[in-house]
Amino acid sequence: MTPAPVRGDGFPTRVESPTHWVEVFRRAFGAGDFASVARLAELTHPDYRAVQPQAPDALGPAGMLDFFARVYALVPDLRGEVVDAHVHDGGVHIEVRLSGTVGGRPVGWVACDRFWFEDGFVKGRTTYFDPIPLFAAVATRPRAWRRWWRSGLGLPTRRIAGRLDPRGRTA
Repeated sequence: MTPAPVRGDGFPTRVESPTHWVEVFRRAFGAGDFASVARLAELTHPDYRAVQPQAPDALGPAGMLDFFARVYALVPDLRGEVVDAHVHDGGVHIEVRLSGTVGGRPVGWVACDRFWFEDGFVKGRTTYFDPIPLFAAVATRPRAWRRWWRSGLGLPTRRIAGRLDPRGRTA
């Protein structure tokens, strides 16, 4: 199998296989910054749909960017460690341990993402995780309340991707 084409900066232009996606995902979330995760939008299908707990579905590359902009606005140093991955009929399940700081103290949780692909792009994602550790961290850390509100993760849902630059700061 020939490798996926890459841009001048070495980032792929397509997802060559579910196994390839695991490596791209591992590098993006391992970096610990929004800019690295934002690059994943370049590999999402125009009809991308993501379903995650306690948040509206993310639609298309813009929806994916908006969702992760909100997450990184709350946890700007979020990083993920791939714990396990299982390829299945044209897709992959990735178990990832996420960690960062909220309100000046560490927080962590485990998520399981199911991805499927079409035409060399990520077509969809379903995320399974228990949001209680994250909610508890925000609720018990008053320093985090303003960041949580500005992130747009709380109700009412607000779009903030246009206000978040790739370095993770809100405008």
